[in-house]
Formats: sequence, C-alpha cells, structure tokens
Amino acid sequence: MRVTATDLTWPLLLDLSTAYAGVNPNVAVAPSQATDAALPGMLAAGQTDLALTTAPDPKLFATPIGYVPLQVVVHPSNPLTTVSVAQVQALFDGRITDWSQLGGRGGPVQVVARAPDSDAARALSGTAIGPMTVTANALLAPTWDAMHDLVGQNPSDVGYLIGPKLDAAVKPITLIGADGAPVSLRVLAVAVAASDPSGAARDFLAWAQSAAGQAVVGRRNEKLEVGGGK
Repeated sequence: MRVTATDLTWPLLLDLSTAYAGVNPNVAVAPSQATDAALPGMLAAGQTDLALTTAPDPKLFATPIGYVPLQVVVHPSNPLTTVSVAQVQALFDGRITDWSQLGGRGGPVQVVARAPDSDAARALSGTAIGPMTVTANALLAPTWDAMHDLVGQNPSDVGYLIGPKLDAAVKPITLIGADGAPVSLRVLAVAVAASDPSGAARDFLAWAQSAAGQAVVGRRNEKLEVGGGK
C-alpha cells in the first residue's frame, strides 16, 4: 500500500507505518514524500493509494488522523521563555531586531524560516500566528532538519519546528495570546484519497483512528479530539 506525505506529516506517517507493520505484517506500507500541490495528481494517476496532508483538496475523500503541533524555537541559551503572538510576528517580519527589545540578553536577532511558498510556511500562516511577512534578512531552511540545526547551533536564531523535530538541541518558547493565555499552534493532519478507500487502505485508516492508532499519533503529535474520527 503506497502512502505519500508532505514534510509536515512525514514523521507522523513513518510512526504509523512502522507501528502498523507490527500489528498487520501482511500489509507493507510503502511511504513516499511529495508537496501538497502534487498530491491530487498523484492520487488521480494511481501513483499513490493514500496521502497524508494538512491542506486537503476539497474534491478528494478526506478523513482526520491527528494534529501536527508547531512550536516557535530558539537556542537553548536564550533566556526567554514566553513571547506574545504580536512579538513573534514582529520578530519574523524584522521589526524586532535585537533580543534586548524583548527583555533578553542584547544581541541581533537572526530569523530562520521556511520558503514563503512552502507547505510549511502556508501551514504556519493558518495557525494563531496568522499570515506573516518574513524579513528579507531571514535564513531559509530547506527542511525541518536544517531549521533544527541552524537554530540549535546559533544563539541569535529564532525559527519554528513541527513537534516531532523538538529535542534538547532547541528550546521551545511558550506563545501567549492577547488575553494572556497560552496559544497552541497546530494543524490538522488529514488522510486523503481519490475516492472512498476500500480494502487495505480502508483498514489502515480505521486502525489509525482507533485507540491503538491514536496512541501512536500521540507519541510525537496530538491525538484527535473527542468525536474527531471518520
């Protein structure tokens, strides 16, 4: 069974496919990666059986799998622990250029972002941060691993990562809304197909939405909310 994911949902697909092999060894899940824009054509051409995306085409069959969390991150040496949504927007668009403007240690801010036309940038703009202009001085990370490494190696950097890429090499910052409450950044991961799946594909989706599948989702992402199944 061929399943394609975007780079936002790729870690989730790997977790699910590995776990599914343990409970259903007769079905081999063959994962691949593509952009959101390529998925409808691949499904229509029969090049993949299912796809995992955060931006489903409304013409496709779609069913929720889980949430992919996003997190603003800095170098572990950065003393900041919280920032407001407005401050994050000002950091990324270049209005805040020195960490002392946020009460941190003095030093220039280096923004690290994904390409403006990337699936990752579009996903971030759909969260509570909203559409955001990124400064022309930003470093562009081609992958999540590149973003992780840049921020983890440079005390001046600020960027963002998906939940599965967080570890001790980077420091997540709590985001605060206008009401003073913490803000969660997340996007819904949806399985899509050219039409209502049957056979092995349907069985895989049913398992992914079951308690066992949702336990796998919850290891590095967020499970569906109550009533969020097919």
